[in-house]
Amino acid sequence: MKKTLKGILCIALAAVLAFGAAACGAGTETGTSASEAAGQTTSSAPEASAAAEATADTVFPFELTTYEDAVVTFTHVPERVIAANVNTGEQLMALGLGDKIIATCSNNARVAEEYREEYESKPSLTDKGQPSFEVVMDLDPDFIYGRSSAFGKKGVASHDTLSENGIMSLSSIEGYKLGADVEDVYQDFYNLGKIFQVEDKANEVVDEMKARITAVEEKVKDVEPVKVFNFDSEMDGGAYTPGNNFTSKLIRHAGGVNVFEDLENTWNTVSWEAVVEADPDVIIINDYGNTTLEEKIEQLKTNPALSGLKAVQEENFIIVELPEVFASARIAGTVEKFAKTFHPELFTEEEEG
Repeated sequence: MKKTLKGILCIALAAVLAFGAAACGAGTETGTSASEAAGQTTSSAPEASAAAEATADTVFPFELTTYEDAVVTFTHVPERVIAANVNTGEQLMALGLGDKIIATCSNNARVAEEYREEYESKPSLTDKGQPSFEVVMDLDPDFIYGRSSAFGKKGVASHDTLSENGIMSLSSIEGYKLGADVEDVYQDFYNLGKIFQVEDKANEVVDEMKARITAVEEKVKDVEPVKVFNFDSEMDGGAYTPGNNFTSKLIRHAGGVNVFEDLENTWNTVSWEAVVEADPDVIIINDYGNTTLEEKIEQLKTNPALSGLKAVQEENFIIVELPEVFASARIAGTVEKFAKTFHPELFTEEEEG
């Protein structure tokens, strides 16, 4: 498809901004799950076969294999970038690439405070889901980075279709890989470092995360894991909660165990009776969408089936925003946050110092 001329682009961008403003009023529907709102798959996804870690000198062209085994060819350093999800926008900004972002999408969660002002200065195309292919083409991007929900049938277009129209694209590995772990987030940063020729910065970001997570793992290595239930939302008369997914791995790194981590899918609906039987010590609550945090807490506290749970009676809750448990530079902070709640006795001296 032929790119639009600069004059036409200005008119198109104005129309897109108006579209984005209208979308902001829509918000995320009540009951929308984290998997739907932020692109986490609910079944087994293909293994990522991303290229090797960033090298000192990127040579174009090169290929990366991404969501749905699409092979994307990278021909140059991108200059006009669409951040298709909040957490992937944070990844770009952690690498100092905020000035290349021309628009953002699927803004159903708050961006990290350190990036918020710059991020919110960008045109927001949607609060939920993705804009149409035509809207994206009118913006003339050369790269789109997002979760798997940004691509394919429910997204802007498939990676292959975008490539055919001269747009490079990439899905964050954590968003579609069953049983994703921190190494997959590191690989995201290595891939971005290679694409944008900021390998040194990518290594710096990853090395800091590795050091912080390793420090937590050392502290909790000899303790009994704390039992944890992650409450995303009420669904079908039960609770929507992660199974074999990235959140479960973050919990493990922090000295806990997700009571439903053995469930086959990344996201699952379980009965309240199953939650009671699991008897978690701590409940993680995902704070996003039109169901407010206060309403989710009230749902737990007023549910008759949960009245006997110590975690509910004592309000042993940890509140997280979605980018804290999706691929971002925040994951080391998330592991620290979890560990300090799971095992506060191990961090007393550190906090006093």
